[in-house]
Amino acid sequence: MKKIILLLVLISDVSFGQQVASLSVTLNFPQIAIGGDANGVNYVTLLQIVNNNSAATTGHMTLHADDGSGLAALFDGQGPLSTMDIAVPAGQARQITITTNGPIAAGWMEITYSPSDALTTVILQLRSGTTLLSEVGVQPTDVISSADLAAETDTSLNTGLAVANAESTAQTVLVSLWDPNSGSPLTNTKLSLVPHGHIARLLTELFPSVAGIQQMRPKISIDACADANCTAQGGDFIATAIRLNGDQFTTIPVIGDIEGGDQVRILPQVAFGGPDGGIHMKTVLYFTTNVTSGVFGTADIFDNDGSPLAASANGGAPSTSTTFTVPGNRVSRIVLDGDQILRSGWLRLTLSGPVHLIASAVFQTFNGPTLISEAGVLESTPALSSLIYVRSEAGKSNVGLAVANSQTASTLTVQLFDSAGTLSDTQTITLPPNGHVAKFVTELFPQLSPVANFDGAVAIRSNIQFAAVALRSSPTTLATIPVAENGMYRPSLTTLRITRTQRNPAQVDFQIDLTDLDADTATSSSTTVQGIAGLDFGDGNGPDAATLNLIGTSLVNVKSGTLSGSFRPPGINTVPAGTPAIFLIIIFDSAGNASNVLYTTVRF
Repeated sequence: MKKIILLLVLISDVSFGQQVASLSVTLNFPQIAIGGDANGVNYVTLLQIVNNNSAATTGHMTLHADDGSGLAALFDGQGPLSTMDIAVPAGQARQITITTNGPIAAGWMEITYSPSDALTTVILQLRSGTTLLSEVGVQPTDVISSADLAAETDTSLNTGLAVANAESTAQTVLVSLWDPNSGSPLTNTKLSLVPHGHIARLLTELFPSVAGIQQMRPKISIDACADANCTAQGGDFIATAIRLNGDQFTTIPVIGDIEGGDQVRILPQVAFGGPDGGIHMKTVLYFTTNVTSGVFGTADIFDNDGSPLAASANGGAPSTSTTFTVPGNRVSRIVLDGDQILRSGWLRLTLSGPVHLIASAVFQTFNGPTLISEAGVLESTPALSSLIYVRSEAGKSNVGLAVANSQTASTLTVQLFDSAGTLSDTQTITLPPNGHVAKFVTELFPQLSPVANFDGAVAIRSNIQFAAVALRSSPTTLATIPVAENGMYRPSLTTLRITRTQRNPAQVDFQIDLTDLDADTATSSSTTVQGIAGLDFGDGNGPDAATLNLIGTSLVNVKSGTLSGSFRPPGINTVPAGTPAIFLIIIFDSAGNASNVLYTTVRF
């Protein structure tokens, strides 16, 4: 809910004079690649969408080339086009294959959804002919002004950075390399981005003259500049990092810097051990911080039944708990390995306080001494519901889900939806305190095992917060895919009516019509419907927003209906006669799923 409040506070793209409208939502993907030799090395980008709303939505997709122009591509063989509208009915899951008949071309993608965003996944595939060599999941990225990340180079290891400019004006981004020995800035480079431009460079290309750049583990910081000379901070960008290890590559998501963070962090999956001459795994942990005095903490590992699970950290004796220190503005790495038995569990990080720390993990799979796949993930935010796009192809690809329970015993309700959004099956999983489960969807739902092609979604729900991660698996690759912090189906607001305005005290009375296909906006045990409303008076500070409770008795176990309510903006009493404002509202169903945002003009 914090994210929704922030959304309302930051809204600046609505304008007076509008009729009732939905606030569009744009998702940005900082890196795509297509094209190459059809019989040799080539790239394919897969776009996967689940419309988890109770109404149809349309996504306007645009592909941008490095120079900001449109990047022409074939969509399921049709085109070439650089823009495309994708209409997705409620509940539908679909995959679109993006290719080109020309040479390898890179760029970035934006999709603007209206009236609601949909769960969207991008899979970037490297192929030799039609044979899959490696693939990565590229997650939608927020527009940010600064970020830090851990990078590493070695004999066969490198880190790439993809940065894109989502704005219609030119932008300069400063990329800084921090000394891994002292934690002070070592050097930097400026990236000049034209409107909607894109740049992708390896670390060794960004800083070719730095001594030891080919074997280094530094912190990288990225900052948007207010001018071309980077004399001050200002502006924004989107970015992701790509880790290349031999012929395997994986994404390292880039998130915006925050002042602090949760004291306890969750990585819902770790895996290690297995026979030396066969398939075995390691989990590589990376920690980085911008705290000049450094950060320290403890990493505890738990088994499926909630018992402590021992692993070897950096070649040490097996232990269920490992202390770690991250020196100021530097990177620490821990490699978890095990014995001849492959084991999995989850990891809890307990820090010295609510301090800045970025934690990520890379899952490595080996066949004997040969690395055959990598997949990178960030820590996971606990939630009450999750949704994952699922594409299962018998003998070719599968999706694995891992869930960690860091609290008391909990029950997970796991639902399978087909490509049309029809509920196909439901499973129930009980997790003990500190419990964990990691299964392929074909293990959870065995009826999928013989299916040649299945597109759909898996929704997970619990009354206790859990942390989840999802991995797409083929016989030789792993790729992380996004986990949405909501489920199926989200309520869809269709109509907003202002029934009365009042100046002293300021108040707006309203009615909203909605559709909820799983009929859980209100239930017999929870008839109150939570929402957030705001009034934007056009003063440049965004809406004055607050939570509100609506009486949902008439919506109990029904798929459509009307809610009535009143909103008083916080801190505002008398409003002068004739004052215009934008009124916005969003609601949440009983599972915490957010609706679209409706807005309209009011006058007091």
